[in-house]
Amino acid sequence: MAMTVRVRSPKDVPQVEAAIKQLGFATFSLLDATKSLRLVFTVFDLFLGLFGSLALTVASLGIINTLVMAILERRREIGILKALGATDRDVRSLFFAEAGAMGLFGGFFGVALGWLIGSALTWGTSIYLHRQNLPGVKISYVPWWLALSAIAFIAGLYPASRAARLNPVEALRYE
Repeated sequence: MAMTVRVRSPKDVPQVEAAIKQLGFATFSLLDATKSLRLVFTVFDLFLGLFGSLALTVASLGIINTLVMAILERRREIGILKALGATDRDVRSLFFAEAGAMGLFGGFFGVALGWLIGSALTWGTSIYLHRQNLPGVKISYVPWWLALSAIAFIAGLYPASRAARLNPVEALRYE
């Protein structure tokens, strides 16, 4: 035997459930389903966070690799710059600018795609929860420009300092 009971407010659910249990019946409410759904979303958030961290690590390694290769390919150019009076700081700034540009452009497209997918998922989830008369999903964002700047800066530290330490005489002899 099954019975459906509706309450006027979600606040009344625990009291009504307790009263039905006292009568000897088993109960199941949408609030129980919501707790399970929240657990699913928490696990999903953790999975997405792990996947996002992995993607950021790969992107950072890509920036580092690209800049290190640029240093090797442009070693002579760096030597000429230093021979003409460029300081270590100037060379470091040049490679930081390149790291920033790579991080900005690559990150912009990644953030745009992630935002579109995340918004679609949030929209679909909110519709489902609204139909169940449950509160909607609140979503928060990290300022994308801040995250991209930090990642590009950190990824550019090693290559920029390596380029700045190049000896101009050895760099001009290279090739």
